[in-house]
Amino acid sequence: MNIEWTLKSTDIAIVFATLVAPILAIWASEWRQQQRQNQEQKESVFRTLMTTRSARLHPDHIQALNHIVFVFAGKDNIIDAWGLYFAHLNTEQGSTQDSNARWHEKSNTLLAELIHLMALDLKIPFSKSYITQPSYYPSGYVQTENEQQEIRALLLQLLKNERSIDMNATVFTHPQS
Repeated sequence: MNIEWTLKSTDIAIVFATLVAPILAIWASEWRQQQRQNQEQKESVFRTLMTTRSARLHPDHIQALNHIVFVFAGKDNIIDAWGLYFAHLNTEQGSTQDSNARWHEKSNTLLAELIHLMALDLKIPFSKSYITQPSYYPSGYVQTENEQQEIRALLLQLLKNERSIDMNATVFTHPQS
């Protein structure tokens, strides 16, 4: 009995496919999963900025802004827009009502540009005019935030001895039994 030990190209292809195909399948699955996860992170940051654009001091808004540089890495136009907005946020708002209004107007423009570029990257058809419209933010929230700021300012004045608490002494009499 003679055994032929020659290899044909089809034999090599079968061995190669048997060994490499599962590895490639796992790699492709991992790559797809990573792409899906990246897309979900981008969408999450975008959704958060859209829903909190009227509440820019909200922790979720700030966290989303801080995630942009990681989630949109490699998207130079978005990173540049984020850098301009971030730099603007770190400038003085101004001491007059007019300078404060200009600061807020520029802030709104830069944020709208940033969100618009993110929408384009995600292929979400939002116009800049839609993005610049404020999101729903109940007036009760605004009132609560304003009251909290006022309370903090008054408390700081008390702690710095810049303000005092007015007190009236009253004599209480005990009923005699």
